[in-house]
Amino acid sequence: MNARTLMAVLAVVVAIAAVGGALAYWHAAAPPAPTAPAPTTTSSTAPTSVTVSTPAPTTVAYAVALTDPPVVPSSTSAVLINYSGVAVHAEGYGWIYANASGSVNLLALQNLSVVIAQVSVPANATVNGIRLYVDNASIVVNSTRYPLMLPSGVLKIPIANASRAARGALVDLQPHVTMAYVGDQPVFIMAPAAVAVPLNYTAPPGTVHGVPRELCEELTRSAANVTVTSAAIQMAGDETMIAVTLKNIGSAPVQVLGIGVDGNWSLSAFIDITTSDLNAGIGFEAIAYRHAMFFANGTQLVPALRLAAPYVTVRSPLPPDAMVTGYGTTYSGNETEFDHYMKDLLGDMSYSGPGPLSVAGPNGTTIVNGASDEHFAPILNVPGYTLGPGQSATFTFEGAITLGPRLDIGGSNWPVTITVTPIAGQSYGITVMTIPVSNATATVTAG
Repeated sequence: MNARTLMAVLAVVVAIAAVGGALAYWHAAAPPAPTAPAPTTTSSTAPTSVTVSTPAPTTVAYAVALTDPPVVPSSTSAVLINYSGVAVHAEGYGWIYANASGSVNLLALQNLSVVIAQVSVPANATVNGIRLYVDNASIVVNSTRYPLMLPSGVLKIPIANASRAARGALVDLQPHVTMAYVGDQPVFIMAPAAVAVPLNYTAPPGTVHGVPRELCEELTRSAANVTVTSAAIQMAGDETMIAVTLKNIGSAPVQVLGIGVDGNWSLSAFIDITTSDLNAGIGFEAIAYRHAMFFANGTQLVPALRLAAPYVTVRSPLPPDAMVTGYGTTYSGNETEFDHYMKDLLGDMSYSGPGPLSVAGPNGTTIVNGASDEHFAPILNVPGYTLGPGQSATFTFEGAITLGPRLDIGGSNWPVTITVTPIAGQSYGITVMTIPVSNATATVTAG
């Protein structure tokens, strides 16, 4: 490790503030630091009772450290997590909160760990869980920074094999970041899988250590033991039905964050343009290979892109690598105005039948990037589902996967409806996102 790498890691970690108040977006206020109740002892011989107070237990510093980079798209140079609080759960005392804040580039943590907080916990208490409070996250791809969509702003991470003797915990954040498109605008989605194991040392925030091989092996052994027992994908017109049954065959609870579905998807887009001189409709049919993420709201699956779409402004209703299979227009009214809108929408694209769609921007270059932090709220607070040991649950989606972004044509916003459906006979890969991380997968043919 050279000095530049070490400085890059240290630069993204800020100092820990004092133990204190809860974040503004908490579902509930952070619990105060624990104190032991003051028991009373009554003397049997004294004429009046004598109350003896027991002092609060001695506290020790408990370190919370992060390690290892996530799984990311190609050309990614940074994955930044901005956090504003850390809490640990001590058996018999509840959640203990530290007002820690900072920013960590996860890609800088390959085979390294960095301490992000020290929490004061009662001596000899067993710490068995961690909560990391995330304000926002972002990713840098091809030198352009994009916001990351998360299902929740609170990462709840159990500590495997929790020990009373531990002086800290090592959290292995293993988020999978996938890129999808709403129209021609990229949307980056992070499923924040993680696992944690005890540490035998404590250290001040900002301390960087290598990760010993035995800890890496322990993190691997601590993965969730979840399996896919059945999966089905069916279509009826624009309606999609997805059902995935999971079973926890391990001995600890698992939080299911979502389901990923990989394969070729059919895209249908329709644009409605209405002015005082024009009534026009523009329609596209296309196919694109995508990793579709569904967040778990209990056992109901919610399409992540449907949640993001209202915040996104697009220049084209189709992604840049879509294979166009159909195209048509209808209009009545001012033909010159219609041609103006078509030129702004399609740019210098030459359309001669099915083929890759390439939508040009005002300067003639293909529009691929363009998302900004204002396009959508990255933290959605979708709760997930806790799957207990030995428990099975079926996660389902039924309905149309319809996206409704704003379409910018010539500086004006017009409604666009994008419908996404599986394709009968196509094979789809199923992945499961959990905390602790799991490797549960399946393959299913759409019918």
